[in-house]
Amino acid sequence: MMTTTVNYHEVPLKRLNSENARGMGVIFTEFEDVKIELCKWPAAGKRPLIARGGYGTVIEEEFKVYWRGETMFSAGHQNARGGATGKILSEAEGNSKYVLVNWLSAHLDAGEAFIPKNGQQSIFLLAPPKDDVKAEDFVALYCDGNCGISIDPGVWHTAPLSLCEQEVVYKRKQGSIYATIDCLLLKEQKTWLKIPLCQPEDG
Repeated sequence: MMTTTVNYHEVPLKRLNSENARGMGVIFTEFEDVKIELCKWPAAGKRPLIARGGYGTVIEEEFKVYWRGETMFSAGHQNARGGATGKILSEAEGNSKYVLVNWLSAHLDAGEAFIPKNGQQSIFLLAPPKDDVKAEDFVALYCDGNCGISIDPGVWHTAPLSLCEQEVVYKRKQGSIYATIDCLLLKEQKTWLKIPLCQPEDG
């Protein structure tokens, strides 16, 4: 009987700042002032487009990220799909805790902005726009809760990863068309993204 080898790629963990987010988004502190770039669509690449109604406007909403057992979920979207975001992996050696992520998406019709409503710590998982995205392209940006990020159109991401055990509410802006492409790394590359649930070691 043949067995399938699954790989685990530990994503570099860095602080959320303008240098580390370069080419993927802009850091902000005032949600009301964030501008969202709207783009022409559909996609020109090979991935199938998932589009849900709308007329190319910007919508604002709140959504929730929460843990249920060992799985992280997002919910409460007006326009997005929600569901399972990642699952916990605990390692006895070093008492380390990680979240494993398989599903990523990219919005082609607009950028997208996130900020925790009540200043909770979070991690934003991002990779630059490209059709053949690889596990090695991703970076995890730790946010102490005092700012948010407005990601550029086409940037690969998942829902914000919460470091809190309690439910976290985020403010979000995005395009109303929701012209989205998906990447399932486990299916495409037999790889989980492994993200440390902690602050970066640089203090």
